[in-house]
Amino acid sequence: MIVKQMQTIKFSKYTGAGNNYIYVDGREKNYNWNDLAKSISDKNFGIGSDGLIVLDKSEIADFEMIMFNADGSEGEMCGNGVRCMARFAEEVEVIKPNKGNIKVATKAGIKVINPYYENNIMTKASVDMGSPIFDATKIPVLPDTIENDIPIVNFKYNDLSLKLYCVNTGVPHCIAYIDEPVYNFDLEKIGPLVEKYEKFPQGVNFEIVNKKEDKYIVRVWERGSGITLACGTGATAVAAISKKLNLFDDVLDMNFPGGDLSCTCSTNPSINMEGPIEYIGSGTYNLN
Repeated sequence: MIVKQMQTIKFSKYTGAGNNYIYVDGREKNYNWNDLAKSISDKNFGIGSDGLIVLDKSEIADFEMIMFNADGSEGEMCGNGVRCMARFAEEVEVIKPNKGNIKVATKAGIKVINPYYENNIMTKASVDMGSPIFDATKIPVLPDTIENDIPIVNFKYNDLSLKLYCVNTGVPHCIAYIDEPVYNFDLEKIGPLVEKYEKFPQGVNFEIVNKKEDKYIVRVWERGSGITLACGTGATAVAAISKKLNLFDDVLDMNFPGGDLSCTCSTNPSINMEGPIEYIGSGTYNLN
């Protein structure tokens, strides 16, 4: 009898404000990461997550982050994911504990992370998310109009009309400010229609926003993953557009279903996004 050897890979799972990912050390490994992302993210037959994030070596940063959505598609960047990646890099001893200014190479450029510690455990971090991009060709989007240098798409579905403000904060985003409570909005139905709307050649991430004085209330539909509990690049998109519209001064606090994120926009065009890092667990995953 031939016994087939079981092939496994070690993983860790982290969450940033409910936006949870599986992390693996991809150095010296050659797997079909797209297929693995799809299988490991499945909540019924895999581990269950919003996607897979792979750590690899980098010649221009402390390490590289390669991010895959739950459907197996590769993404350029993930704001919550890159925060948690810093702690995972500590776990696999790629960086030393209490290291500041951690540089991470992504497909959206190098991101610099400043971690915060409690009892020698990294519990949150801020990320320099870079400058938002409003150039329609670089988002990319085919806008209906331009207002305040922001590309606008007028989305209509039956009786619903949404004014979508568009920006790229590492990945393409569009946001809609709505009067209806975001938890009453049928995001499960409208989200995929916006994601695949013809005006967005590469698809788009979609945020709906209630503007409140103390903090904005936000829900998100992520391209390739669907409804998630938070989105770091989405928080950055909401801040970038709201700042462009002069809706706040320097700091914007936002509440997502999974927790709070905040963005700081000063005179520097770059935006800093801050949020929590939580460790869920580790194990081995059967690749067979």
